[in-house]
Amino acid sequence: MTGKTHMMIGTAAGIATVINFPMESGIILIGCSIFGSLVPDVDHPKSKLNQKILPVQNKFFKVFVYLLIGAGLLYLETKINSQALRILGITLIITGLSQHRGFTHSILGLIFYTSAVYLAVMQYGIKEAEEIYIGFAIGYISHLLADFMTKGGIPIFYPFGKNISFPIAIKTGGVLEKIILLGTGIYSVYTLLEHINLKNLLGV
Repeated sequence: MTGKTHMMIGTAAGIATVINFPMESGIILIGCSIFGSLVPDVDHPKSKLNQKILPVQNKFFKVFVYLLIGAGLLYLETKINSQALRILGITLIITGLSQHRGFTHSILGLIFYTSAVYLAVMQYGIKEAEEIYIGFAIGYISHLLADFMTKGGIPIFYPFGKNISFPIAIKTGGVLEKIILLGTGIYSVYTLLEHINLKNLLGV
């Protein structure tokens, strides 16, 4: 699926989760869910996040930059003894060497990335740790589920086995994906307005 569809699905998933959260916490969770929904595609040099990270969006720079950042984090970890940096460093190195819809689109990738986020927010005592971790995990999972529905599928048990997809596959950029994009958009707007109680907000 396209990046904007993943973002909208991640937004909808985040909004569906924040119903019982205070407004401020909900905004943080939704933001992290949107971010998490884009992370699995960092294995593609032209993904939305890599358009901001990579100086040149090609395979060489993807490998070079992610190996460089990963190695830098592992070096820093030896100085400050941070398990979060260690896991994130290893994760980024594997990501740099992985092809598109490889490591990051698997249960293993999900575990590595969410573990790094969880350890980071817990280790540094971030106040909104729960919202950040839950939001990120929900967004990441929503991406995997969405790509599972496409013809290409995902290597859920990476590095073992082949890509697995839903029997009724969705064509990337096709009509069904556009319907999903529109549907999740409508759901997100309606649910969010209902959650913040638009009538009270407008004083009516």
